[in-house]
Amino acid sequence: MEHFVLIGLMAAIYAAVIYGVGMLTAVTIPVMHVFAPGMTGLLMGPIVLFVVKTVRRFGVLTLLAGLGVALFTLTGMGSINCLIFVVIAGLIADVIITKTRFKTLSVGIGHGLTQAAYFTGGVFPFLFFLERELAKWQEMGMSREEILEYVHYFTGTFAVIGIVSAIVLGIAGIYIGKLILKRHFKDME
Repeated sequence: MEHFVLIGLMAAIYAAVIYGVGMLTAVTIPVMHVFAPGMTGLLMGPIVLFVVKTVRRFGVLTLLAGLGVALFTLTGMGSINCLIFVVIAGLIADVIITKTRFKTLSVGIGHGLTQAAYFTGGVFPFLFFLERELAKWQEMGMSREEILEYVHYFTGTFAVIGIVSAIVLGIAGIYIGKLILKRHFKDME
């Protein structure tokens, strides 16, 4: 039962980090928003590693990342697409993490994949339902030009950069966590 409390508390932190990083990158320049999932992955890496190494059960990453994104989605800023993509990536990552007996590298790859899935879930509607998304965002008060500037940074080369940076920074976050936590866990390989 205490593991569920831990996961719930850390998921709330996850949602707050997503929200904070998203707000900071959105108000600076649009291209910075491409790196929001990677920055979140970097900041959350130590917490994700701590939770996965503490709980050591199948589904812990899915539950942590999925609940964090679900809480963020409840703020009105996230999307159900992101949640679906993160849960699918989390389940795939949990299979890998469990099969490798919770090795740090597999946790890093899994965390990177969930961050890339979050980015992909946000990009997906712009790639396949652009007109619907434009109308939705215009109803929320953005001009068509503002939205199209963001769309430019969520498609093509920028989409690839966003996915790759999310994976790389997610893995880096886990290894930062390894440096921080190696005194507390003997199984940090």
